[in-house]
Amino acid sequence: MATGERKRTDAPPGAAARTHAVLSAALLALGSGAVLWGATQRPATDAELAPLGSAEYVQVLAENIVAAEHEWRAVHAALLAGALLWALGAPALRMRTGGGFTGTGLLALGMGAALWTVALVLDGFVAPVRASAAAAQSFTVRSLDGFRATHEAAATLGVLGWLLIGLGVAALSSAAVAARELPGPVRFGTGVPGVLVGLWPLAAVGAGFFRPGVFTSELWRPTAAVTAVWFVVAAAALVWTSLVSAKQG
Repeated sequence: MATGERKRTDAPPGAAARTHAVLSAALLALGSGAVLWGATQRPATDAELAPLGSAEYVQVLAENIVAAEHEWRAVHAALLAGALLWALGAPALRMRTGGGFTGTGLLALGMGAALWTVALVLDGFVAPVRASAAAAQSFTVRSLDGFRATHEAAATLGVLGWLLIGLGVAALSSAAVAARELPGPVRFGTGVPGVLVGLWPLAAVGAGFFRPGVFTSELWRPTAAVTAVWFVVAAAALVWTSLVSAKQG
């Protein structure tokens, strides 16, 4: 085949990168949709239950899970999928930002998604089994021991996972602010808010808002919402910068 013929059939330079950026942006947006749906559908527990961590609290929580087991599993599956989609879509952000912060952010986000997945498997799929077993024994204190252990493990891993996801957002946002080749609206419209959104969970845990777990805090839903919105903004910025680069090329 002649060289000129190859040039006509080859994809334009950068087309694969732009396609990857668009698909990655779609993953980020889908992840945000899943997290937003899961956060809004997950039933609140701290407002109407007994004092957090008490025997009565554990029993009422187990009773709630048994009563809405199907919805409980669906909500946790959505939250789990959302974090994994974020982790899968985030590497494309490396195309537009550089420096050590990007690598740190992607590593933190990947580790956070992994811990978050384990926490949600425990809370969304193991806890219902434990709760049903306790229900079969009329929710005696002894029968709830397994459920309590599962809940506490999920709460601890959930906090650690969400902290790492937040640190990932903060690091990626810091890389965006430092990337002078990015347009100003992307650097400061995405980067600066992202630093605040990402560091907020660390401040919340330090202040005791997310103890023993993110799900038992009244601030869990707004925190999940603003994090999801940031990923949508990051997805839009990724597509926009890809289109701008294509026009300039």
